Amino acid sequence: MKYQIFNLRGEVIIKNNFDFFRFLLILTCLSFLLSACNSTKENEEEVETIQTYLEIEFTGPSVELINALEQEGAYPPELQQYAEENYKSLVADLEQFVNRNWVMTYQRFAYENGYRLEPTNIEIQKTEDDSDAAAYNYEVKVSYNKDEKNNTANVTGRINLNENGEISIIRNVDDGGLLEKLKQ
Repeated sequence: MKYQIFNLRGEVIIKNNFDFFRFLLILTCLSFLLSACNSTKENEEEVETIQTYLEIEFTGPSVELINALEQEGAYPPELQQYAEENYKSLVADLEQFVNRNWVMTYQRFAYENGYRLEPTNIEIQKTEDDSDAAAYNYEVKVSYNKDEKNNTANVTGRINLNENGEISIIRNVDDGGLLEKLKQ
């Protein structure tokens, strides 16, 4: 069987089976290359989302958050506004994250007991076992200080993102005793 493929000017560009299969091979390689580049870009965006979340979660509390926490009530409008400005673009369901204490928990205890938090190292790796899902393991080395005494804790866990690149769940969290230390 002989194949002929023409360009827009009507000229024959593929004349025989060998040329045809070579053409298909090139198309297949280009397809794989484009999909790999697309996947890498998605991974970079997902890592950036997680990085931003972890930086916000383990830095502070900021002056803006302190002002919001000093307001009356369990969840005053100022605190809601702070959460929306800092977390809404990163998480799938902000209300769920607030209710499950997946946002501002460490900063709230840091504020209440006079600590300052700062991440000194953040590592994020895509998991191998959740190949179809966007799941990442993270490790954050958090410096926490009070009265000029510096300590560190390692916080690890897994974050899943939904198809929109938003954080949908945080699980397997091991904070190395950080929350207990912040309660003192």
